[in-house]
Amino acid sequence: MRYRIQRDERVDFSAPVREHHFECRIAPWDDASQSLTSLQIDLEPIAEWASHRDCFGNQVHRAALLRAHDLCQVHLVAEVETRLANPFDYDAVVPEREAVWIADSLRQAPRLWDYVLHRSALTPAIQSFAQTEAADEQAPSPLATPPTWRSGVPLLKQVQDACLWVQAECDIDPARPPAAALAELCQEQVGNSADLAHLLIAIVRGWAIPARFVSGYLDPGYFEPDDDDPEGTPARAQALHHWVEVLLPGGGWRGIDPAQGLFADDTYVRLAVGRDLQDVTGFRHSFKGDGEFIGIETSLNVQRLD
Repeated sequence: MRYRIQRDERVDFSAPVREHHFECRIAPWDDASQSLTSLQIDLEPIAEWASHRDCFGNQVHRAALLRAHDLCQVHLVAEVETRLANPFDYDAVVPEREAVWIADSLRQAPRLWDYVLHRSALTPAIQSFAQTEAADEQAPSPLATPPTWRSGVPLLKQVQDACLWVQAECDIDPARPPAAALAELCQEQVGNSADLAHLLIAIVRGWAIPARFVSGYLDPGYFEPDDDDPEGTPARAQALHHWVEVLLPGGGWRGIDPAQGLFADDTYVRLAVGRDLQDVTGFRHSFKGDGEFIGIETSLNVQRLD
């Protein structure tokens, strides 16, 4: 599949600021599963861009606006070709050998341990978290017991079952802002795609399996009205989406989307990966001056070219 992605970021301040240094993670990945065939990023006020790869492999663009300004805008136009038509097209490892395959992968690439051992408020140790919530008489966790590791069952099957469990326990609300901690999702049982991804990651890491957070773009068809929507219902506004990638024996990183109950295929465009949402923040900055940061307004338009 081929896509053209147009994304605009508008950053507003209450008064002029200066020495404004910032970095953006807005450009799609370029790897074996997708090719970044063209990329243009413009900045207003005009400044020179530089780029680098962060420790997770994400493409980061950075710039500095030294003169006073109360507004800056970033405009991206990119074209991407995705190739993963069938996420199940790989030579699976028999369940008896999966643990050995994972252990070998961790030994050969020690950085993978980041996706096993990392714990935060967004991706806590799920077992201890559940116990803590249950021990709190004022706010016991309403969630059922999360799935545990089952010896002899293929990892792919266990990940699918965990995804179904997340969907059964939590409702999806795309308009809801991301939770500050997983405890919020577990208590209210409603969240956006990032929240559900964090819950699935916490479960899989509890099995000592590498799992990472993914931010990206979706095929515009996902935002079209559902079949049971009233006639004339307009398409939903396009927005960033978040899902999970699990290191599957024989398959490598494979995406699964607990918000939609799907494995990521060529209709998913990977933008950035990390341990949790904090690692893939699209815009980070620092500045001087009397002005206060008001906020960032994002607009997104993904078009299918095929």
